[in-house]
Amino acid sequence: MTIRRTIATGMLAAVAFVLMATVELPILPHAPFLKYDPSDAVALLGGITYGPAAGATIVLIKDVLFLLFRAGSPFGPLADFIAASTFVVAAAWAYQRRAGPFPRRLFEAAVLGATVRVLVMIPTNFIILHLEFGMDPIRVAGMLLPAIIPFNALKALINAGVALAIVEPFHRHALRGTPSEGRR
Repeated sequence: MTIRRTIATGMLAAVAFVLMATVELPILPHAPFLKYDPSDAVALLGGITYGPAAGATIVLIKDVLFLLFRAGSPFGPLADFIAASTFVVAAAWAYQRRAGPFPRRLFEAAVLGATVRVLVMIPTNFIILHLEFGMDPIRVAGMLLPAIIPFNALKALINAGVALAIVEPFHRHALRGTPSEGRR
């Protein structure tokens, strides 16, 4: 990782942490305990610009900071790390491997990332919700269709939309002056 990438990754992780710690919006009226925050958009921005590993690093740093300064238990940050890193790594990986115009490429990558996030979070929620709240599998299964699956899909797609709005100017600026790092 170059110095420029390392600095950018650290800065993006700090921005993601601040967003996660300060912006919490319920997006499902029937599940207000599930809150949207735009931190995944920042990690996706880093993943698209600097690669999937940078995106995962941003998520890891953000969640470690959240665990140290804001979380009441390790389970929330752990669940967020699994969900966000799955989304960011899958989307950034797909983005790098697809050809075509920027908005379409990011949209297709984000749909893949959202799908992988939803699929990974189904079994993850059985484990996390049991460990944190003692929920039995029947109760968790009852929450999948009305809350867990739509929340994970919506959060990923909203963050992809936010990333789409800001990533092109950032991407263009981040890669300016680095001829050895071509556009992906």
